[in-house]
Order: sequence, then C-alpha cells, then structure tokens
Amino acid sequence: MERGARGLVGRTLVGGADATSAFARLFLLPGVAHCGGGQGPGTFDALTAMVSWVTEGKAPGSLLTKSVDTGGTTTAARPVYPFPYVAENTTGCPAGDPGSYTPVRSTAEANLTLDRLGSFRSGYETVGNWVHGTWVVSKGKA
Repeated sequence: MERGARGLVGRTLVGGADATSAFARLFLLPGVAHCGGGQGPGTFDALTAMVSWVTEGKAPGSLLTKSVDTGGTTTAARPVYPFPYVAENTTGCPAGDPGSYTPVRSTAEANLTLDRLGSFRSGYETVGNWVHGTWVVSKGKA
C-alpha cells in the first residue's frame, strides 16, 4: 500500500476525506493575511468548538469570525466552513451579516488532491535572517 515518500500512505491509513473529517477539519480564513493583520475578519473562538467536539462529540460545521475595532466592538461577522467549502453570500443581505452566507463547495479547490502535508513546489521556500541589524528574507533551496 505504501508508495514511496508520498501518495497512498495517508489515504490508506486515514480512509479519505470523509473519514478524516470525523477527527480533523481545516478552516481557512480569507483575507486574514496568514497570521492576522489582514482586512478579513480574523477574531474567532476555536477553543469552544474544539472542547465541544472532544467532550460532546459535536464537530464544528462552521466557525463565526469577526472584525473587531480597537474599542472591542464587532464591526462585521461571517462564518467560515470546513475545507473545501467557502462562505458565499447567497442572500444579497449585507456582507457583514453572518446570516447572509451559506456553505458552497469551492470551485477553485474542486479537483485538488493533497498527497501529503508539505508537498510544496520547489523554490517556494524562503529563509529569513538578521543581517547587520536588518531582517533579510531571501530564497531558500531551489
């Protein structure tokens, strides 16, 4: 069943996307700029969802993300759904209203297959180092 360093190992052991979603879900936050600071709503409570999943067996079908101003007031909210679903405004209601969205399977990701975590194209890597008091980022291994 094993096919070298990539491929069938994960699918054979885990059982595919449906079996995986029983114990793992990936929620992507559009516009959050990797670790935060982007324009998208990046405040959310994943801990409560995780605790509920572990203690009550209720897997999260969505997470509510919020944009919060400096005074702590929520200015917009929207749901995020487990990959490969995305939130689409299907009602025509305001974009900041979470009730405006429904989960829609991403057409961009429809044919995506991941053989293993970390299968990135060569040349993608970067390396950061301090050089004479300045943080310098350069290409990693080619």
